[in-house]
Amino acid sequence: MNNGHTTQSDQDALLDTFAAELTDAAYPIALKYGVLGSSLDLELEIWKTFTELVRRRGREIFRGSLGQPVAGSSGC
Repeated sequence: MNNGHTTQSDQDALLDTFAAELTDAAYPIALKYGVLGSSLDLELEIWKTFTELVRRRGREIFRGSLGQPVAGSSGC
């Protein structure tokens, strides 16, 4: 039982899902401008880059949010 707290694996799953959603949004835009090489390689490269960034920044956010409201939120 996690007493209402997210575990590291829960956080990683949320961040990976977010990275995948960003990839889905960015990929058609990248294709619109043309691709040299495999479009699958492009999609994987976008996903890897987003995953690294989202995990790094997401962990900072999760660490900072322990008991502290997120900037700009009303706490509701």
